[in-house]
Amino acid sequence: MPMLPLILLHGYPFDGTLWKDVASFIGPDFQVFAPDLPGFGQNHRLPVEPSIESMADDVAHFLQRKQIRHGVVAGMSMGGYVALAFAERHPKMLAGLGLISTHAWADTDEIRRVRRKTQVKAEKEGPLAAIEGLLPKLFFPSAQENEAFRNLPIAAAQNAGVECLCWALEAMARRPDRSKLLMHLSMPALVMHGKGYQIIPVERAQEMARHIPNADWVEVQRAGHVLPLEAPDIVAHALTQLAERASRFSPETGLYKRDKEDRGIVIAPTEHGL
Repeated sequence: MPMLPLILLHGYPFDGTLWKDVASFIGPDFQVFAPDLPGFGQNHRLPVEPSIESMADDVAHFLQRKQIRHGVVAGMSMGGYVALAFAERHPKMLAGLGLISTHAWADTDEIRRVRRKTQVKAEKEGPLAAIEGLLPKLFFPSAQENEAFRNLPIAAAQNAGVECLCWALEAMARRPDRSKLLMHLSMPALVMHGKGYQIIPVERAQEMARHIPNADWVEVQRAGHVLPLEAPDIVAHALTQLAERASRFSPETGLYKRDKEDRGIVIAPTEHGL
């Protein structure tokens, strides 16, 4: 049976090129798509109102253009917010769900204030002001020394521009709490988190994994927020396993044919190819 397509959604302020190394580890047996979300990369169209939901609808339109009936959708950080919105709005198109360095809860009032202060600063000072508070938190300390890693979010932010970055910040600030959705997700899922993640405690991601009925849990040691760059081999391996499990799920009926080797919540790999 051919494996389902993998649709990989980037985080803020990246674009689809974030997944280049992951795709190279996945190999030629899979169809891998890494679309640019609205405003990022080569996708210059921004919906009128900032919303994660409009990003999810954009992904659905992408699948329709590619004539993909259903596939595995995985998102990192902001891409994870979009993947959850996609699961809520387009469940019949979703055979497997990947949530990487992300969570299901709405912003706190304090985080919303920070996002909106960042928008004001970016409008005055330019695109780099929209990510300067984020940059020191993106990578595990040893990976912070990697110049290519540091340059990628800077280049992506400059390419996106102030309008797009502020739009995305506002979309994230407005997103609703989707934690109650987790227990109703019947498709196979994957939750991944870096042990050195400085933005969201690993315990929060573990909580999310416990609430999803068919979730695998992967915790990567010596890695931070940007797992597709810091641990592309582990991300690729986890995604291919997710795709294999998703091939036994029917989005139309919601039925999942579990295999005796399905792992549930597991101890994650501890080493990777950094």
